[in-house]
Amino acid sequence: MFVRFPHLIRCVALAGLLLGLPGGPARAQTPVPPPAQLAPAPAVAAAPASPRRLDDFLLVARQNSPLLRETANQISQNRIDSLVRARQNGVQVGGIGSALYYPSITNSRGESVLGYDNAVTNGGNYAAIAQATKPILNRFQLQNDYQIIANQGLVLRNTGRLSALDLRRTITDQFLMAYAAESQLSFSRSLLGQLRQQDGQLRQLVNAGVFKQTQYLSFYLSVRTQEVAVEQNRLAYRRELGTLRALAGVADTALISIEVPTPPTHRPLAGLLAPSQLRLGLDSLRLLLDRRAVDAYYRPRVSAVLDAGLQSSSYLPIALARSVGIGGGLQLNIPIFDGHQRQLQYQRLKLSEQSRRGYRQYLTVQRRQQYEQLEGLIQASDALLARIREQVRVADALVGAARQQLATGDVAILDYLNLVTSYRQLQFSLTQAETDRLRSRFALDYLGEQ
Repeated sequence: MFVRFPHLIRCVALAGLLLGLPGGPARAQTPVPPPAQLAPAPAVAAAPASPRRLDDFLLVARQNSPLLRETANQISQNRIDSLVRARQNGVQVGGIGSALYYPSITNSRGESVLGYDNAVTNGGNYAAIAQATKPILNRFQLQNDYQIIANQGLVLRNTGRLSALDLRRTITDQFLMAYAAESQLSFSRSLLGQLRQQDGQLRQLVNAGVFKQTQYLSFYLSVRTQEVAVEQNRLAYRRELGTLRALAGVADTALISIEVPTPPTHRPLAGLLAPSQLRLGLDSLRLLLDRRAVDAYYRPRVSAVLDAGLQSSSYLPIALARSVGIGGGLQLNIPIFDGHQRQLQYQRLKLSEQSRRGYRQYLTVQRRQQYEQLEGLIQASDALLARIREQVRVADALVGAARQQLATGDVAILDYLNLVTSYRQLQFSLTQAETDRLRSRFALDYLGEQ
């Protein structure tokens, strides 16, 4: 016997309402009627041709995902399975035709030397019969079959939700990588523009004898190095953007800028109705239905049978014309002994339930640990960002002051380049910290819904 575990009551009760199961022990009920027709597909918003926002990429990815389309088709197939089961419980009509001749060879004394006993074969069997059968007194089995199909539909819908969440997480992670690459490219371009603007001023100062030619060459080398950095950042951004488009199924190669992602709100950890938790609850319900299916298999099966046609031992027209008739009755099938397979099936289901409980306990602890870890990472990222922003503010002020002094020759070029290098490193650290914080925020949002 399976035992209902307290931590699964909410999931099983919810799925039980959807499947028509009672909250207590399983009892025979009125069969669940199958759907009359397939529901129309919901309208989907048009996706932009060249998305820039995270939401647009997610919309395009959902529309282009073959996995989500396959899941939707499987849900429609599940509805068809319910209709098929309803037809199987209806009247089934089949035709039976046979034309068998049993020859017999006799000797001169009239004794049979080859052939079956005529008392058994009647010399032949010629039949053309239409037979109709209808299962009756099978409410328990029919109801359980409907509930198994409904459970499969719930599992498919829940699987679709998990697939959509995984797709959202994949697209979001890649979008953040592309956003970080674009932010680095934007900063490199801005810094290169400032250096090029100062290059003309330094040329004039070198010609005026304020700076030496060797000092200017160091600055010139820094400008060329920054140009290489801009090209490298452009290639990195093109690569990350191309990967993002490939994941979303966007057929576009133009190098465009993407918009700043909006951080999600702080979502609490999802409970028993979350897709990952509900999946295990549906597994428990399926094991219960499988046990009921075993019980239904060992119940007596009764079918009503009606046939009409002709059946004769002679192929002569007169004999065939006089052999037309009808027949009817009941067919009863009672399992008696099969080597205790029923108890073996019970043991198999019990082991499956033990495995399911192990996964449930592991998943609960793992999700809580990940959620608390992400909350701690977000708090640490907030503190780190505050420090880096303050350092960037100070470095920006120092670079600005040094830029003004550089124009008058009051600061050495090498000192100014050292400040620029430190400022570049701080800006890179700021970009990485902001991206890591966004990634943790989105991961926490995903875990809260998953």
